[in-house]
Amino acid sequence: MAIQQRASSIITYAQSLIDTVISPDTRKEYYNKTVAFAQDQPILFTFVLIQFLLSSTPVAIFLAFALGALALSFITALLFSLFWIGVALLLLVPTLFITVSLGIVLWVWAVSSFLIARWVYNFVPSKSYRSTDPGKGTVVKSESGHVNSVDPEKNGLN
Repeated sequence: MAIQQRASSIITYAQSLIDTVISPDTRKEYYNKTVAFAQDQPILFTFVLIQFLLSSTPVAIFLAFALGALALSFITALLFSLFWIGVALLLLVPTLFITVSLGIVLWVWAVSSFLIARWVYNFVPSKSYRSTDPGKGTVVKSESGHVNSVDPEKNGLN
């Protein structure tokens, strides 16, 4: 009983698929035309039917071969591509490792050069210039922490 239900459900599913492709009205119309042709010209109908039945097997085999060849070529092309992408990755990963390492070294060099240059700039005394604003002089901090204002003209820094 389960086999009959399963077969019935498969037939119903196939019928619904056929109905989505070709409507039942169109199918009935072509069926009626085929029956009318078979009744009007039975010899020609049997010739066409036999030719169709005998030719359908080689055509089906050819289509299976062509689809298999296409599938094989797609799979081969995919595997070929994946292989060479893997080889390229074997070259890319070490190259990226080297370039990232060089980038880090360059960045550390630039930052350390900046920090050293800033330290040297702050460490080396610079010549003080006269301010255009009156009362603005160079401020010097003594060792005791007392801030003394220095006039650049008096100390010969001008």
